[in-house]
Amino acid sequence: MIFRFGRFELDEDTRELRLGARSLELQPRTFDLLVYLVRNHERVVSKDELLSALWPGVIVTDSSIMRAISLIRSALREGGQVDAIQTFSRQGYRFVGELVAGAPAGKRDRTILEARAACDRRQWEQALRAFQRARNARDLRADDFEQWAQAALCLGQPHDAVAPLERAVAAYVQNADRVGAARAALTLTNIHLEARAPAVAKGWHRRAGAFLADEPRETREHGLHLWLTARTALLEGDLSQALDYAKRAEALARRVEDPDVEVLGLIYRGHVELATGEIRAGLVHLDEAGAATLAGAVGPWVSGIVFCSVIWAYLDRGDLNRAGQWTDQFTRWVKRNAGFGAPGLCCLHRSEVLCNQGNLLAAESEVHRARGLLAESARYAEGDACRVLGEIRLLRGDFDGADEVFRQAHELGWHPLPGWALLQEERGQFAAAMKSLQRGLDNPSWADGQRRGMLLAHLARIAARAGKRSLAIKTLAQLQRATGLRSTAGCEAQFRLARAELACADGRHPEAVRLLRATVSLWVDEGSKINAAHARLQLAQVLARSGDLEAAELELSSAQKAFSQMDAAPMIARCENIRRALLSPQA
Repeated sequence: MIFRFGRFELDEDTRELRLGARSLELQPRTFDLLVYLVRNHERVVSKDELLSALWPGVIVTDSSIMRAISLIRSALREGGQVDAIQTFSRQGYRFVGELVAGAPAGKRDRTILEARAACDRRQWEQALRAFQRARNARDLRADDFEQWAQAALCLGQPHDAVAPLERAVAAYVQNADRVGAARAALTLTNIHLEARAPAVAKGWHRRAGAFLADEPRETREHGLHLWLTARTALLEGDLSQALDYAKRAEALARRVEDPDVEVLGLIYRGHVELATGEIRAGLVHLDEAGAATLAGAVGPWVSGIVFCSVIWAYLDRGDLNRAGQWTDQFTRWVKRNAGFGAPGLCCLHRSEVLCNQGNLLAAESEVHRARGLLAESARYAEGDACRVLGEIRLLRGDFDGADEVFRQAHELGWHPLPGWALLQEERGQFAAAMKSLQRGLDNPSWADGQRRGMLLAHLARIAARAGKRSLAIKTLAQLQRATGLRSTAGCEAQFRLARAELACADGRHPEAVRLLRATVSLWVDEGSKINAAHARLQLAQVLARSGDLEAAELELSSAQKAFSQMDAAPMIARCENIRRALLSPQA
């Protein structure tokens, strides 16, 4: 027997679940569970009945059913049937999709059929063009408008998704499907949040809440509404509210057994915990979300958000090795999954990793590409692209270029720390640099909160260099106690640099040399060629001042060679200046 619902066909004889022309793979027991629920669609089926019918004589737990239901929902979500399987608390499950007979193909609009088939094959560009040609067709359904929007989003063109989503809301309202209307409105909320249009986003968010207000049962849309409340609060700096709503989204998702909303709640919970100093808890929740994604139970769009969030957190905390590993995974994943509509974030993270590896030209090229993509698909992160570009130029020694893009980041509403403070330090503006870092520590954005360990380390080092010994000692003591903040190699390296600077200020040159050598080794082990070269340059200067010119020459030569391989001309010139000032016979 063949059951048809939405764009799906469930064929018992061939044991296939087909989405258009494509067959979706389901495990045998999962397929049987879907068939059982569809055959008994007129009632709620208890877990005990399902265990008896599908696992006869086998001792299994409720988690086996929950896992199978999750896999079914992930498959049905590909065709827009997000609520076809409903959970009834303490009762069981019911298939509520609308079973229909197939209409003769000759009576349908051929362009719409082409668009639907292209969506089934994930050929998003072909689907978008077909939907645009069929924009005035009478046969367009509410789920067609959502598919149209999905094609645009998967191509990184969110502006082309707005109009079909607005039509989807209207069509769902006309069909008295308030949950469907809420879902489309929530997608509009997210698009406008990423486009930095918070007033419009909040309007759609409230509209979605109104659609869901009278819904007697909990749905994944309720969870998405909670998550978007958390996301809005995070962007506005209300970390307490963001944490509360992220937890609520996660809890609701567990109740309705929706892995997508569950990991969204986990990710934003982790962001807030990292920003507020709950390092261990934040990393646990990010890792849990990552594990759920790798298990394959999470959809493509949410998987992309998880990858981005994990990489972002590791980069902010200075864990360059793990960030590089995840970026490699993310890059490969994006190539396999056309369902993630923000490749600009992938390019941005890759640019940071390339920079730390010393490939500065490729890093700058990648971040320029990222900025262009983010301006279209995720404008909220365009300022972060400017921050990254500024830090690349700063490490190269291009201070004027760094100044230009740091100012652009600020104009776009992003705090370019610690880069802006480091630029001020390079220009001899020590008081201004310390003030910038202190401001980021005292009134942090959520991103600054995640970088707290790095900001403290830079503040201690600059304070020592500026002769503010008491501030340097106080800040180092704070970092010494907060082991969680410096648990990554990057932050530990900056901590050692600060201690070395203080040792130099106190005249303890042997200790400074020991700390700087350890820092160089740490950066080399992390594969960060650019930071290792900068640490070698500082080590050469300390060695020269302590009279060990032979060792200083060795470190300086190594640094200069590394900067030459990175095409960092300003840093090569700096090496030459140091050589003349410290190592020449006249000196």
